[in-house]
Amino acid sequence: MAADTKVKSPTPPADTERAEKFVGWFQKNRRPLTIAGFVALVVAGGTWFAVTAKARREAFAGRELADARAAAESGNLPLAASGLSRVIASYGGTAAGQEARLLLGQVRLLQGQAALAVADLQDFVAAGPSERYRAQAYGLLGAGLEQTGQFGSAGQAYEEAARASGYRLEQARQLLNAGRAFTAAADTAAAMRVLDRVVAEQAGSAAAAEAKIRLGELGKYTSG
Repeated sequence: MAADTKVKSPTPPADTERAEKFVGWFQKNRRPLTIAGFVALVVAGGTWFAVTAKARREAFAGRELADARAAAESGNLPLAASGLSRVIASYGGTAAGQEARLLLGQVRLLQGQAALAVADLQDFVAAGPSERYRAQAYGLLGAGLEQTGQFGSAGQAYEEAARASGYRLEQARQLLNAGRAFTAAADTAAAMRVLDRVVAEQAGSAAAAEAKIRLGELGKYTSG
């Protein structure tokens, strides 16, 4: 009997079957995939634009801030105040905008415009400045309140500055300022409270020694 010479088709490998199924699925779903890819591209492009726009905004703000700072350092306080006000108005949400508010507070105090500085700084701290600017903002506010004779409020602002600072020496300095302000406000109990904190928290330091002297003047100590 003659052998059966009919050639049988080979069984397709599993990988080939999977590839054919994928091609079929892709052809069936090509339109949804194209739309999804387009949407992803639009989202990515929008994110990139937002990031680069923010970077450009920060760069512009930084340049204007540098110009205003240079004017202040040269002694041209009116020009500095004008430039800083422009940075705040145009770039208030940037890091440079927040720094401009601090510098403007300093310029106002140097110009003898303490009431205006206090109003600006009160708005600034109420708006919630970034953590890196909180201590300096409250410290400047305390100085402005002292200049306007609001000694009790100044003491409170200095305490907030100490609380916001992450540096022991700065904390001590602001608490000493608070003690001075509370003393001027005739609030002896508050003055002793903050000065006692300096003695306890800064033991052995020059700040602690100064606090003891002030406490002695308030009647607590007669010697170290």
